Amino acid sequence: MLGVLLVLHGSKIPEWKDVGIKYAEYLSRYFNLVEFGFLEFNKPTLSEALSNLLAKGANKIVVVPLLFATGTHFKRDIPRLLGIDGDEKKIQYMGKEIEIIIADPLGFDEKIGEVLVKGVNETYNKNY
Repeated sequence: MLGVLLVLHGSKIPEWKDVGIKYAEYLSRYFNLVEFGFLEFNKPTLSEALSNLLAKGANKIVVVPLLFATGTHFKRDIPRLLGIDGDEKKIQYMGKEIEIIIADPLGFDEKIGEVLVKGVNETYNKNY
């Protein structure tokens, strides 16, 4: 069964968790197993979220970094926290081999650009 693991950076500000909850709820409309985890500061950690997916029966996991670009967190921290070494994209769980695929960061997308335009306009209209 496919599991989707959303990765958020995390912050000392607790509202980060609200973002994770809302994206997980949204994706749950399309996928049965969705969890989110943080790279730092907030809970659940990325490792805890992975464990939750595995406990629910995920045998293939697509990791979706909610990051805009490739950087240290993407290249080093996410694989390390998931227990992936080098090019190997599999982990062992209860005697089973679990495939983990890490999606690319969000990058540029016109739909995200539209959300930014909307935010600018709403902010401007509230203040003027």
